[in-house]
Amino acid sequence: MKLRAMLVAGIGAAVLLSAACGGGGEGGGGGIGGTGVTPAGTLRVALTDAPACGYDAVHVTITAVRVHASDAAGDADAGWTEIAVLPRRRIDLLMLTDGVIEPLGQSELPAGRYTQMRLVLAPDDGSVPPANAVTPSGSVEVPLDTPSATQSGVKLQTGFDVAPGQVRDVVLDFDACKSIVPRGSSGRYNLHPVIAVIVLP
Repeated sequence: MKLRAMLVAGIGAAVLLSAACGGGGEGGGGGIGGTGVTPAGTLRVALTDAPACGYDAVHVTITAVRVHASDAAGDADAGWTEIAVLPRRRIDLLMLTDGVIEPLGQSELPAGRYTQMRLVLAPDDGSVPPANAVTPSGSVEVPLDTPSATQSGVKLQTGFDVAPGQVRDVVLDFDACKSIVPRGSSGRYNLHPVIAVIVLP
C-alpha cells in the first residue's frame, strides 16, 4: 500500500511537471481511438523499477505501449491502441526506485475493459550507446541480448477498466534484477523482462 501511495503521488507530480514543460506525451491511437460513437476515457502509463542487485545501470529503450481488449489478440489484429513514446526513450531503470516514475505517455481510447498490454522495446542496432544495456557493478556497459518478442511487444498480465470521461493510471513495475540473466562465463547478458502491472485507483 505504501508503494501504491508513493506511485499515486509520483504520477501526479510527473504529470504536472510534463504539463508545465509543455509536453503532452500523447501517442497516436492504433485504430480504436475515440470516434464520438463509443464513450471514451484516457489511459496514462508510467514506468518504475524494483531495487536491482549487482548492477550500476540497466538501460532499456522503450518505443511504445500497446493495449487491447482481448488477451488473445495477435500483433496484426484490429483493435489495438498504441501509445507511442516519441522520441524513443533510453531509460536507466535503476533511477526509478523508491516510488520514482517515468511517464511514458497517454492516449484516449474507448471506455471498457482491457486485458492485454505490451511494452515495445527498441532492438539493438549497433548504435552507441546500445538501446538496451547493463553495467555490472565496477565494470563497463554491455549490450543486452533481447528476445525477438521485445520488438512486437512484451506481453504483460493485466486487466483494468477505463471509464467514460475518466483517466486510468497504470504503472509498469520493471524488475531489473530479475530481468537480467547472465549467459554463463561469456560476459554476455540476456534480457527477459519481468514486469508487474500496477493499476492505480
